[in-house]
Amino acid sequence: MGISLFFFFLFMRLFAEINGGSRDDECKASRCSHHGPVIRFPFRLKHQPEHCGYPEFELSCSEEKRTILELPSSGKLWVKEINYTSQEIVLWYPRDYLQWQILNFNLSAFPFQFKDEYTYSNFSFFNCSEDITNQLLYADHHLWSIPFSILSSNPVYVAASSYSLAEVNLSSCRKIFNTTVPVNYMFDHEREFYMNWSKPMCGNCEAKGNKCQRKKNNSREPEIECIDKPAKGAPMDKMVLTEAILGFLHFTFGIFIIFIVYRSNKLKREHRINIQKFLEDYRALKPSRYSYADIKKITNNFKDKLGQGGYGTVYKGKLSNEVFVAVKILDDFKGNGKISLMK
Repeated sequence: MGISLFFFFLFMRLFAEINGGSRDDECKASRCSHHGPVIRFPFRLKHQPEHCGYPEFELSCSEEKRTILELPSSGKLWVKEINYTSQEIVLWYPRDYLQWQILNFNLSAFPFQFKDEYTYSNFSFFNCSEDITNQLLYADHHLWSIPFSILSSNPVYVAASSYSLAEVNLSSCRKIFNTTVPVNYMFDHEREFYMNWSKPMCGNCEAKGNKCQRKKNNSREPEIECIDKPAKGAPMDKMVLTEAILGFLHFTFGIFIIFIVYRSNKLKREHRINIQKFLEDYRALKPSRYSYADIKKITNNFKDKLGQGGYGTVYKGKLSNEVFVAVKILDDFKGNGKISLMK
């Protein structure tokens, strides 16, 4: 029973340590592919717990093993690079993901901003029931036709809001919306663009080669902390050393318990052999077995000692039928619950 309890508690301890390790592993850095960007705090993958990342920094892996960032307007962009020191992210959109997927979302609900190096301008979008391309060929205009078939089945045109469109007949057109974006995203053929984030501030921590992570607290506003990474060749930290010592103690204690059980079983076998030998020696006297409680009663708690024999001490006793007996208790087996006596 005792050894069973020991192994049960030992197993529970080992399970707790393994389970604790798995909790640490659930936030470990990962990639969607071998060439994809490393994903770690403040980013996290969808299947990882929330404490592994910062709010709105959730990424996913596509079936093609691309790293995906989902926009608030349900658009999806591919993540090409993540620079954790400068806090920049390089995004890329497939050819069938038109510019409106970049334009038609609210940046205020998005943790990323366009980099400051880009020139911004306000643009107006028009949905026209008639094709006015011919007018654009001969007029001095600032209106461009763009492929926005997802927004409208009619032709869509865009113009810088600051430009005059007096020379263009827009009677068949209606304005859809205005938006402010970097100019090169509208008309350049670039399919990638750069954004950065200002919160959480982990750049300095990353630059020092340390680990930035979310604090383990219940505050409504997530807090971060910078954890020092031990240098190569540095001595083990206290946690690792403690675990190593505990592991050694568990191993040593386990060996000790196994030895105790082995020794106990060996002694029990020897005791059984001694008893059998004793019974064989006194077979002619027809020895009987009584419980230890009965023997104490028969000998009046071992009150009258008659002498010392080869296997133990002999006491005077009396059975219930007034028959006097000599009770011999084996020295190595006193208190085991079974004792022999002779009438």
